[in-house]
Amino acid sequence: MRLWACAVAFLLACGNGDDTRGSGGAGHGGAGGQSTDPCADVDFQSDPNNCGQCGRTCVVPQATAACSAGECALASCDTGWSDCDGDLDNGCEHEIDCDQGSGCATSCGSTGALDCSDACAPVCQMPAETCNGLDDDCDTVCDNGPVAGCRVGVHRAFGANGHYYSTSEADAASQGTIEVLSFFYLYNDTIPGAQPLFRCNKSNGKTFLTTDTQCEAMGGGVDDQLGFTSPTPLCDSTPLYRLLNATEGEHFYTTSMGERDNAVANLGFVDEGTTGHVWVGP
Repeated sequence: MRLWACAVAFLLACGNGDDTRGSGGAGHGGAGGQSTDPCADVDFQSDPNNCGQCGRTCVVPQATAACSAGECALASCDTGWSDCDGDLDNGCEHEIDCDQGSGCATSCGSTGALDCSDACAPVCQMPAETCNGLDDDCDTVCDNGPVAGCRVGVHRAFGANGHYYSTSEADAASQGTIEVLSFFYLYNDTIPGAQPLFRCNKSNGKTFLTTDTQCEAMGGGVDDQLGFTSPTPLCDSTPLYRLLNATEGEHFYTTSMGERDNAVANLGFVDEGTTGHVWVGP
């Protein structure tokens, strides 16, 4: 009986004793309830050092990594690098080799300026059209657009001394009746491949056009330099046909093949070829 009582007393004592399992009071993480889990306060959806799970670090070559919706992503490329293929595994794989504004060759051979706005596909910006006998902006037309004063119009008049050509309307009118204003155009200033076109006096009082500074030894001298023509086709030019009526001692110039042929067939002129190439517009 005494043995049984002692056994009961021993069991009661054990039930009321200190049990050290899970000690720490309120939680399982240690004294005061503080967790020892290193990712307890981490947002697995946006932390690039714990992306999707604890300890998963995002590394993107030549770039700063990001974490988006639990998946590694690209935040930004390192200076001098760009992501051109969208492949996260190789990161910013394209080393930028583009010097903003530097010279580049356009599709029509003019010199443009590099636009590096898209580092993966730099663009050669077309230059503005200038008065140089070239198609600078690659629109298939040269020296067009706002190129003020590039070419000058030559007026054609007819009077007692035959046909007369001048860049001055008043001068042309003083020599007879103006047949056509701005009949053709010449360059105001020299361009590559061009040469001066002179109006020369003849000993008979008539005038003619030539590129010869000695006026072809026809007895007179240079009366005026009208502008610049091209000996060969240049920049949408057209031939300036030259004809001579030996009986009248008169030269005649036209850009019209039909007018040329009529002058030969019906007006006593012979075809002397071309004086150069001129333009039909400014």
